Amino acid sequence: MIYTLAALFSAMLVNAGPVAPQRAATVPPAGDYMYTFVTTDENGSRSSGTVRVHAGRTRIDMDDRKRSDDYILLTDNGTRMMSVHPDRREVDEISSPSFEHIVGTSLRMVSPMVKFSVQDPRISFSRVGTGEKMLGYLTEQIRLTEQFDVHIRAMGFDAGTEHHTVVTDFWVSPGLDLGNNPLLALIEHTSTAMAQTDRNFVQDEASVRAQALQGTPLRTVVRETNSDDKGVSKSKTHSIDITSVRIGPQPAALFEIPSGYRMKSGVNTDM
Repeated sequence: MIYTLAALFSAMLVNAGPVAPQRAATVPPAGDYMYTFVTTDENGSRSSGTVRVHAGRTRIDMDDRKRSDDYILLTDNGTRMMSVHPDRREVDEISSPSFEHIVGTSLRMVSPMVKFSVQDPRISFSRVGTGEKMLGYLTEQIRLTEQFDVHIRAMGFDAGTEHHTVVTDFWVSPGLDLGNNPLLALIEHTSTAMAQTDRNFVQDEASVRAQALQGTPLRTVVRETNSDDKGVSKSKTHSIDITSVRIGPQPAALFEIPSGYRMKSGVNTDM
C-alpha cells in the first residue's frame, strides 16, 4: 500500500470516562534519534522504513531499495517537505504541511466529474484503558471513532450514498513524542479519504485528534467498514507499528540536499 501512495504523491507533483494516563518510561528525545516502522495493509502486505532526526530535520527512508533510492526530507520544523530522487538528481518540493490529506485533495480535484457530499459527520474519542508495554514504554489505548455518509454524483448521475465507520485504536506513550511523520499520517488517513474532501471534516478531525493524543502512537490499527444504499457492506483493516526507538547521534550529511540537484516546485495541497 505504501508504494501505491508514493506513486500518487509523484503524480500530484507532476468523549468517554477518563482513565488516568500513564507516564512514559523515558522523556521525549531531546537530541538526535531514529526509529523504525512497519505498515501492514488490508491484504497482509508489509512495508518498513527508517526515520532519522537531526537538528530539527527529519529523513524518511523506505527499506525496499529495489524499488528506489528516493527518500523524504522534512525541514523548517516539518513545514517544508521534499522528495529526493538521487537517480535523477532532482528534488520535488511540496510547500504545505497538508501532505497527509493529499488523497482527499486529489479527490476534490476530479470535480466536476465526480462530486462528494459529506453528510452527518460524527467524530469522537474514548480512553479505552491501560495498554500493553511496548519497546519499554508504558502505553494507554485510545480509540477514535469517525462516522460519516458520502453522497456521490458522477458525471451528473446519482451514484448513491455510502455509509462509513472508521475505528482507529492507538497505543500511545504520553511522554514520548517522535515528531511529525506525514507519510505515516497519510497511510492512517486513507480510510477517511472521501470525507477529507470536506474542509470542515478535516478541521473537526484535527481538533478531536489533538484532544485525544498526547504523544506518538507506537501502534495504530485502523478498521474501516462501509456500506451502500443496498446494504452491501465491506470491511478492511490496516496497521502501523513503531518497531524500535534509538536515541543517539545521526550523520549530519544525511540531512543535506547534495550539491547539483535540481529543485522542482510541487503543488500546494492546502485544504
